[in-house]
Amino acid sequence: MGGGKCTIKKEVAISQVFRNNITHSHLFYSGGFDFVIYEKAEDRKEFPILAIELDGKEHFEDEIVKKRDNQKNEICRQQGFELIRVENSYARRYNYIKNILIDFFSKNKI
Repeated sequence: MGGGKCTIKKEVAISQVFRNNITHSHLFYSGGFDFVIYEKAEDRKEFPILAIELDGKEHFEDEIVKKRDNQKNEICRQQGFELIRVENSYARRYNYIKNILIDFFSKNKI
């Protein structure tokens, strides 16, 4: 790929990002990502290239939330899909998130 424009969509269902539920997880159908970055190809099709999750304190303290996060991580790992987790205390820090994305794109040459 490469050379296309990127778009960001928020609150995207996991099942809209991947074609197959290879992990056989119920979260595949009920869960979602906070943000997904898509690359637009010349034919206007969009290809998901990266997801971002904003994690509040419940992601570190609540066992149910931690289990769900681990399942989401595993879905992404098995799909070969990049998932970046950001503590939501950084959500208003535009430059911090911008630098994470610059680092990702420079390593992956997208």
